[in-house]
Amino acid sequence: MYSLFKNLLTRGFVPILLCVCNTIPTHAQQFKLTQGIAITQFNYQNEQGQNIQGLKSGSGLAFGLAFHKSNLVDSAKYKLEQTPFAIYLGQNPTVAKMLSLINYDLGIQFTQLNAVGDIQNNAFSYQTDYIGIQGKLGIRIPLPAKFSLNLQGIASVNKIIHGNQLLINRYIDLSEDTQFAQVKIMAGYGAEFERRFSEKVAGFFAYQQTQTLNSNPVGKSTLNFKPAMFSVGIRFLN
Repeated sequence: MYSLFKNLLTRGFVPILLCVCNTIPTHAQQFKLTQGIAITQFNYQNEQGQNIQGLKSGSGLAFGLAFHKSNLVDSAKYKLEQTPFAIYLGQNPTVAKMLSLINYDLGIQFTQLNAVGDIQNNAFSYQTDYIGIQGKLGIRIPLPAKFSLNLQGIASVNKIIHGNQLLINRYIDLSEDTQFAQVKIMAGYGAEFERRFSEKVAGFFAYQQTQTLNSNPVGKSTLNFKPAMFSVGIRFLN
C-alpha cells in the first residue's frame, strides 16, 4: 500500500510541483495542491416538493490550491513570549497541545459537478464547471511511521462558469438557468490520510463529502448538489 501511495504522488503533476517547491523560500507559508474526481448526486424537487426520480450520479474532475496553516498555536514560539496568552498556554498545557493539533486551509477549487438520467425513456445529462472558495478546519492526529490523519469540517462558496444539458439531441446552456447560476454554498466533512516524505514535502489521500445548503421554499423547485470527492494531494512544508 505504501508503494502504491508513493507511486501515485510521484506521477502526473507532482514532479512539476516539486520543481516549484524548490523555488519557494524556507520561510514561505505552506501550500497544498490536490487533484481527483467528484461523484455528484443531484437532488431535484419540483414546485410541489416532490423528488424527481431518474437522476443518477455522474463523475467529473476536481482540483484545488490552498494556503495551509499547520497549527493554530506554535507551542515552541509561545514559550519564548511573556504575553497574557502565552502565559495562559504555559499554565494550561492541555489547551496548548489541542490548539497545536488544529489546522486550517483556505483556497480555491475547480469542480465538475455532473449527472445523467432518463425520464420516460428520454436520456439526458448535465455537465457543469464550478469555481469556488473553500475553507477547512481540521485536527491532525499523529500516527506512527510519519503518518497522520487529518479530520476536517468544510465550507465553500461556488459559482458556475460553464454548463450544458444534453436533452434529446439538444444542448441547453445551464449558465443562464437560475437553478445552476445561483451561488452554491456547501458544507460537509472530510479526512486526509497523510505521510511525510521529507522536511519539505508530505503527500496524502483525501475524501470529502459536502452538500448544498439551499432551502426548499414552498412553491418553487430546488436543485441541491451532494458531491463526494476522492483525491490525491501534496503539501509543501516550511
